Amino acid sequence: MDVTAWAIALMEFLGGPGTALVIASEALFPPVPGEVLLPFAGVTAAANDQHVLVPIFWTTLGSVLGGLGVYAVGRALGLRRTTALVRRLPLLEEKDVTMAMRFFERWGFPAVALARFVPMVRTFISVPAGIEKMPVWLFALATGIGSAIWNAVFVVAGYAFGQAGGEALEGFVRIYSSIVAGIGILALVGLATQRIRSRRDRADAADGVTSGADGATATDSRSTLEE
Repeated sequence: MDVTAWAIALMEFLGGPGTALVIASEALFPPVPGEVLLPFAGVTAAANDQHVLVPIFWTTLGSVLGGLGVYAVGRALGLRRTTALVRRLPLLEEKDVTMAMRFFERWGFPAVALARFVPMVRTFISVPAGIEKMPVWLFALATGIGSAIWNAVFVVAGYAFGQAGGEALEGFVRIYSSIVAGIGILALVGLATQRIRSRRDRADAADGVTSGADGATATDSRSTLEE
C-alpha cells in the first residue's frame, strides 16, 4: 500500500479526525500528497451526505495543527541549530533558511497565509515564524486563513464530483491523480537536480581555491630556494 492509499484508508476509517491527522502529517512528512487527498475529503463528505463545510473544517484544522508542529520545531531550535540541522538534510541547503527568514521578516503575516498555496513552501515558512517567535495565535490565524482558502478549492471540486458520481467521479479521480503524481515527480527531479548542481559548483569552487593556495605556496617555495 503506497502513501496515498494508506492516507485515504485512514481518512475513510476515522472520518473527520482522520482527515485532519492526514493533512497535518503533510507538514511533517511532505511525501503525503495533500493536493491529492483534499478532493477525496470532498468526495467522502458528499458520499456521506455531509455539508461541504465539514471537510473544509477538518482539513483546515489539520493544516493548522501540522503548521504548529513545524513552528514549534523552529521555535525550540532557534536559528543556529535549525541551520545546522538543515545542513544534514537532503535537498535542503543553508541558503533555504536564509531566504525563508528574509521572506518572513519582510512580509510576516501575509507570508504565512500566502505560503499555504505553495507545496513545500507552506511547510518551510513555519520554521522562520517559530524562530522569530511570532505569536502562536497570530501564526495559527494566518495559517488557518490561507489553508481554508486553498483547501476549499480542492475540497469543493471533489465534493462536486462526489455528488455527480458514476463515470464523472471515476474520470476525475483517474485524471487528477495522474496529473498530480506527474507534477510531484517533476518537482522532485527538478529540485534534486538543482541541489546536486549547486553542491557540485560549490565543490568545484572549493577545489579552485585549494589549487590556487597550493600554487601560491609552490611559488613562494621556489622563490625562497632561489634566494
